[in-house]
Amino acid sequence: MVRWKIVLVCQTLFVALFALCAPWVLYAIGPDGTAYVQQADFFARGDLWQAASGYWSPLLSILSAPMIAAGLDPVVGFRIAQGIVGVSYVAAAIGATTHIFELKTRGQWVVGLIATLTCVAWSCALTTPDVAIALFLLLYFPLSASNRLLTDWRYAAAAGALGAVAFLAKAYAFPFFLAHFTFCVAIRYFTDRKETAFWKACAGWGVGVLVFAIVAGPWIGILSSKYGRFTFSNSGAFNHYQVGIEDFDWHVLYKLQSPVEGRINVWETPEKLEFEDWSPISSTENVMRQLRHFKSNARKIVEGFWVFDVFGLFPAALFLVWLSALVHGPVRARFLVVWMILTCGIYAGGFMPVAFEIRYMWPVLMPLCIAQLWAFCEQLIAVNPQSDQQPSPWRRFVPLGFAIYLVCSCSLRPSFYLLRDAISERASGRVQHRLGNQLQAEQIQGPIAMIGDRWQDGLLVSYYAKQPYLGKTFAADWTAAQQDFEDFGVQTLIVDSREPLSDEMPNHSEWRLVATTPVLDYELRTYRKTQDQ
Repeated sequence: MVRWKIVLVCQTLFVALFALCAPWVLYAIGPDGTAYVQQADFFARGDLWQAASGYWSPLLSILSAPMIAAGLDPVVGFRIAQGIVGVSYVAAAIGATTHIFELKTRGQWVVGLIATLTCVAWSCALTTPDVAIALFLLLYFPLSASNRLLTDWRYAAAAGALGAVAFLAKAYAFPFFLAHFTFCVAIRYFTDRKETAFWKACAGWGVGVLVFAIVAGPWIGILSSKYGRFTFSNSGAFNHYQVGIEDFDWHVLYKLQSPVEGRINVWETPEKLEFEDWSPISSTENVMRQLRHFKSNARKIVEGFWVFDVFGLFPAALFLVWLSALVHGPVRARFLVVWMILTCGIYAGGFMPVAFEIRYMWPVLMPLCIAQLWAFCEQLIAVNPQSDQQPSPWRRFVPLGFAIYLVCSCSLRPSFYLLRDAISERASGRVQHRLGNQLQAEQIQGPIAMIGDRWQDGLLVSYYAKQPYLGKTFAADWTAAQQDFEDFGVQTLIVDSREPLSDEMPNHSEWRLVATTPVLDYELRTYRKTQDQ
């Protein structure tokens, strides 16, 4: 049984920490954040057609749209939406793991505190839907692992609905749900095949998929209508394109190019970038390239499990738990081992063909891994309730020490990233926010271009200045760079002082210095074009 006092305490702690940390990293939204906030702004204005994107999922933007429509700063509104999702995630992590692994009070405290501390870092330091998809998948997981999945169709229907909402949070939930739900129905049937008819398993699967289609269908219909073909997402093509190029440097995104009308930058519409996806089976070379990437991502995924905690308790400890349960455990324990291997394998393995980062799987899989490990340890140290003897000191203090280790170790790395971003003016977005507001106040006109490697700096400044952003020049000399600026009608330049071309700027009277912004060990120098040459 979930102890709601624990949930409320952890949620209160999350709110307090989120409110304390958010002001320091409020503008650490990054390029993805600008796209999501712009999407939320379209929703707030009621422009569903512009808001519809196969790359940027709508849930967080929809949640923040009412606050933006009421006059709240779009970035603040989006951050509040992230906070609402984070509070819900804490409750879902405790509730889901308790129902799946039958955690006792101590286990709920462990999972709750880890979920709270890590989720504060994820919600503050990142502007991504990783926590949002994790929230709804954690609500879905107890249904998929339930003994009643095939005997009570309400479980299958609820699983389908939650899987669909997870898809609205992040498109990756579409293929994950279909694969995971199908395999869960299969292993549930083989576990209960003496009591459950095959047609009933098929009917349960059909109910879940049907409800999923009903809930997710309207958004899929909008996307398919907008792009002129059936689609639930177009992010896979660009993510796969990245891994098909040796030494990929994002040139296709960073180069000078005009955004679509009504947009600030090209990253809001990645599907319009000039790239061609590649087929991994079109040639022997491509087959080998894809296999090399599979190997690289497999290593990243395994390393990702190792870094769930600072001292690398995973995955070795989990492997021992799984092996012990399969050999000596009851039917339910063996089923949960198969279910966990299936869940971890499908969720992490789905990223094998494309670009992958550990943050994709951390919020989803970490609570499950912690809970299963803790539940196994509780069984090992359990005191025989029939014994009249007092428990030995090690039975009292070892669980406490292990709990402290897990909470501190699993939370340390995300907390470090949050602290790093809060201290750094550049990483926190504060310096770009100030410069963008200054340019807007002085009515500096765009479009804006960049000289320097920090493409993101120029994008964020342009977003806050509300001017189009073209990207950065790759020219090696001033003559070629000047030609680029003339071709694209650049009116404002943001120059990284570390770039060799920055020394050329004082020699050209057509560019007037209007702002100098210190950033760590360099400056962002902003120039405005004064006349055509």
